[in-house]
Amino acid sequence: MKLEKSYLLTSWKFFLVLLIGIPVLAYVSVRMLEKKYGRLPIYASSTTLAQDNKTDGSLPPFVFTDQLGSTVTNSIMTNKIVVANYFYTSCPSICPKMMMQLQRVQAGTDKVMILSFTVDPKRDSVGRLMKFALQYDVLPNRWRLLTGDKRALYHFARKGLFITATEGDGGETDFIHSDRFVLLDTRQRIRGYYDGTLPEEVDQLLADIKKLQNEL
Repeated sequence: MKLEKSYLLTSWKFFLVLLIGIPVLAYVSVRMLEKKYGRLPIYASSTTLAQDNKTDGSLPPFVFTDQLGSTVTNSIMTNKIVVANYFYTSCPSICPKMMMQLQRVQAGTDKVMILSFTVDPKRDSVGRLMKFALQYDVLPNRWRLLTGDKRALYHFARKGLFITATEGDGGETDFIHSDRFVLLDTRQRIRGYYDGTLPEEVDQLLADIKKLQNEL
């Protein structure tokens, strides 16, 4: 009789463990799959989400010049996952940190285009960009440092990538400085924002790039 009670008690405990454990295991598994394969949000701006996920992104057209002296337009983004940011070569603080993190993106991804737009085109000439590119082992087929008309550069930052909430016209006294990395998918839609100075956020960026690649 005691053996029978002991068996029933053990069976009841085992059943209780299964009853609790299976849903927990299923939840953890689903969360892990979502983290690895789940879809990223689609941003219409830095603070709002797009309502229609079937519509392609609408970025302002641009014509800039890269570190090689070549003309670069929006067409460079066609069918590519893109990581974009703004910087300037004489920046003493956050830009070196961001560039080192972009080195990680360049080394840790395949077929991803990096576009770094200067906020100081007056000083950041093609020659200066080339020296900067050599300093950070920039591969021109993967990573372009871009300069050009200041008003156009600032317009793209504010109305294309939405990296700042400040208003301005790109005039002489206007200045933008942001630590944001912006992730765009192959349809030129914004899919994420990341602090480019923090390794853990760049870890998330690299993970999100893999998610986008799984969407293709």
